[in-house]
Amino acid sequence: MSTTTTTTTAPPAPRAAADRATDLLGAPLDDAEQALLDVYDRIVAALRRDDLPPCVAANLRAALAPIAVAVTDLGLRFEHLTDLGV
Repeated sequence: MSTTTTTTTAPPAPRAAADRATDLLGAPLDDAEQALLDVYDRIVAALRRDDLPPCVAANLRAALAPIAVAVTDLGLRFEHLTDLGV
């Protein structure tokens, strides 16, 4: 008798509010920038799950691409999506 165990990777803890209060140059984030960064973080966290159906993962990646460009263009965060494993 064999048993199969499925593990789910928990999304990482959100960054502390103090870490997200400024952009890469140290300027305070306005409400729109904070909202964009929140969306970005939530999509990245969702993509780190290993129990997503392939169609969901593909659509989340497609949604993340333009958001990641905006996050980088605004200097909110600089990271390569391939480094994040998404």
